[in-house]
Amino acid sequence: MILVMSGTADGRELVQELNRRGKKLLTTVATAYGSALYEDMGLSELCVEGKLDKNGLVKFIEENGIDTIIDATHPYAKDASKNAIAACKTKGVRYIRLERNSTQLPQSPLLHIVKDLEEAVELSSSLGNRILVTTGYNSVSSFIRLKHKNDLVVRILPVPEHIQGCIKMGIPPWNIHALQGPFSKEFNRATIREFNIDVVVTKDGGKEAKTLEKIEACLEEGIPIVVIQRPSLDYPLVCSSIQEVLGQV
Repeated sequence: MILVMSGTADGRELVQELNRRGKKLLTTVATAYGSALYEDMGLSELCVEGKLDKNGLVKFIEENGIDTIIDATHPYAKDASKNAIAACKTKGVRYIRLERNSTQLPQSPLLHIVKDLEEAVELSSSLGNRILVTTGYNSVSSFIRLKHKNDLVVRILPVPEHIQGCIKMGIPPWNIHALQGPFSKEFNRATIREFNIDVVVTKDGGKEAKTLEKIEACLEEGIPIVVIQRPSLDYPLVCSSIQEVLGQV
């Protein structure tokens, strides 16, 4: 039995293909939104909702006879990957990481690369007044301390709890863009112009997340963009494409 930890479009595509090939599998998602996506795909019977720590994963492996874990979580979900690696080591099951290739970043004085979220918060505040935060709902609380100094615009998934959470933190409703990406360069350019954005903050989600399109939109509009580097982990086995993973299972 295969367990796919899926928090990305890649993960969902992999689950769909493994199921089509008749593989026995289950998939886990962290949120109700992720679960709803599988329901729309007609694969809700394969999906288990809820965050699992190392002990939770060990129990899941034991109860479901898991012999392989494919970690297709987001490139920045460092704790989830650490838990999966540790659980696999504890139970002696195989671990495969599906990791999107990082973006080949262009050279530009408007492009600022930082090592973590904290550095991104500090730098973006100094680069412009109106900041578009595209690093996900969980990062909004780190930026919220800037709300009395900077004008914050957040782009998050259309999850009602996340929208309400942003409002409770003090983000005005008109500065909350609740949308499912990825977004084209043209869409990002229009957002920058229509909402008078001075600086954008993003993660490097790779080609699938259209990170380069976001960067190019900023450069063409002449505004700075802050890119948070991916966290570094020592994965036992990494595949950069779905086809590579399929060749392993």
